[in-house]
Amino acid sequence: MMIKETLVLAALAISSPAVLDGDTVRIAGVAIRLTDYDNPELFSPKCPRERELAWKARLELERIINLVKLELVPCATSNYGRLCAEGSINGKPRAAYMIDRGIGAPYVCWTGGCPRKRDWCPR
Repeated sequence: MMIKETLVLAALAISSPAVLDGDTVRIAGVAIRLTDYDNPELFSPKCPRERELAWKARLELERIINLVKLELVPCATSNYGRLCAEGSINGKPRAAYMIDRGIGAPYVCWTGGCPRKRDWCPR
């Protein structure tokens, strides 16, 4: 196991992650991308609707983060230096939780690639 993963696992045992946006958290100074869904972009939205949905996603993740169990998993693709983790609430995938609320879209990557991201802006 890498040093970064060991540090994150130790930190998870004693503290909650800080929420960066609807699908990324930080713990022990390490960004972690939550897998299997994508949220609207908070830091580079393409329209006001995307910004609004991105804030809703972030606020919702902040509200529930203490209920989320994170399990580190291998990243399917290069991930800007972030680790990847699957999240669950009471044994149910957190991805489905965000998707069911309209603030996430399915986004499952495979080795070497990812699907096209959803366009959150109305046409």
